Amino acid sequence: MATYTVTINERTNAGRQLLNYLLGLGLIKDKVTERKRTGLEEAEEDIRNGRVYTASGAADLFNQLMKD
Repeated sequence: MATYTVTINERTNAGRQLLNYLLGLGLIKDKVTERKRTGLEEAEEDIRNGRVYTASGAADLFNQLMKD
């Protein structure tokens, strides 16, 4: 059995109908969508991973940048 990747535009009527048809036949096990992360999600990940820095002012920020 082969595995195929097909991109369907769900914004069009034909795309929605095709997707519903394939789901109805049981040919699609799970709807897989690649969703781009929002800026907030990326920021939360940065916080969790410790990639957040603080500076007391502009001069301190520039000093930190020059060290790295």
